[in-house]
Amino acid sequence: AVLDVVDAYSSKALRVLAIATRAFGHMPFDVEDEDLTTDQKFEACRKDLRLVGLVASIDPDRDGVPESVVAAREAGIRVVMIT
Repeated sequence: AVLDVVDAYSSKALRVLAIATRAFGHMPFDVEDEDLTTDQKFEACRKDLRLVGLVASIDPDRDGVPESVVAAREAGIRVVMIT
């Protein structure tokens, strides 16, 4: 159900951020272990999260972008935008 909401917002060109939380009595990894990568630490922290909610925001066009896209299309250029 949550992914359906994300898809609905995304289909409207909105950026979607999920907010989740988890209380720690202590860190879920050995903070003294210098061999742990940031990814391993993140993986340990992201388990058992509780979704608080979703935030959707508009990513406004930058100045001149709409006009540049129109000009490119008129010149026969296929415009593909990835953000």
